[in-house]
Amino acid sequence: MSEKAATIVGELRSLELREPGAAAAAVYDQPIGLRLLYEDPVSGEEHYLVRYPRGLKGRLHRHTAAHTIVVLEGQLEANGEVIGPGSYAHFPAGEPMRHQATEDGPCLFVLLFHGAFDVEAVDE
Repeated sequence: MSEKAATIVGELRSLELREPGAAAAAVYDQPIGLRLLYEDPVSGEEHYLVRYPRGLKGRLHRHTAAHTIVVLEGQLEANGEVIGPGSYAHFPAGEPMRHQATEDGPCLFVLLFHGAFDVEAVDE
């Protein structure tokens, strides 16, 4: 029987982020920084560290999996409400949503997908 190992990251702010692929480009007007922190091989659940640049605009979109955001730095606009460090937002599966950075500066957050990642842009 194999044992599962814990995933522990000591300093999230120091992690190098990468630019994601075409899925992000379909939703955002600027490149974002992304780092996969964890992926469950059974459920498909994925955890990411994400950085939005200042003023990034996002399109209305949805995911088939519910997801949760915890803001670490900066301000995030989530469905029209601005939230800051220490704030939490949860989005049910299939619900149209928009999250984007404010003009105040970049935003760093943890993104927890409660299933495999996918994205669909929604017509406005």
